[in-house]
Amino acid sequence: MKTRTPSSVPSFAVLPEDYSSLCRSVWLPRPIHDKSEHAAALAAIDPLWGRETEMNRDQTDWFKLVADLIVDYEKRAGPKRKALPLVRRLAGILEAHGMTAADLGRLLDLEASMGSKIMNGTRQLTAAHIRTLARHFALPADYFLGL
Repeated sequence: MKTRTPSSVPSFAVLPEDYSSLCRSVWLPRPIHDKSEHAAALAAIDPLWGRETEMNRDQTDWFKLVADLIVDYEKRAGPKRKALPLVRRLAGILEAHGMTAADLGRLLDLEASMGSKIMNGTRQLTAAHIRTLARHFALPADYFLGL
C-alpha cells in the first residue's frame, strides 16, 4: 500500500484533532523509502512545527512518530562520509595532544625517525601499533583502520 502524498496540507487551525483522522487525511505514518515519501512526510508535519504547546495528545503522538520516521530515513539516506586518510587522522590526534612525528615513533617503541615515515606513508602501522594507539588515545582500533 502506497502512502499518499498530501496534495495540500491544511493549516494547523483545520488539522484533524484525532490520530486516526490525521492518518487518513494528512499522512499515514509508515517507513520512508525514497525522496518523494520523505518530501511528503516533511510537508505533512510542516503545519505542526512550533505548535507543540497547542497540540493535543493525538496530534503530538502523530507528529513525533512522523518526525522519528523522517529522522530514520535521513540517517539511512544521508551522505556517507568517507573516512579521512590515516595520515590526516594521525596528524590531527598528534596535534591535539601536542605530539610530533618523533613522539609517535617513540610511543610505538620505534626509532623516532619511524614516526616521520608513518606520517608520510612510507611505513604502515602494524596490528600492535594500532592496539598501542587505541589504548594511548582511548579510541577504538577501528578509528585507525578507517572503519
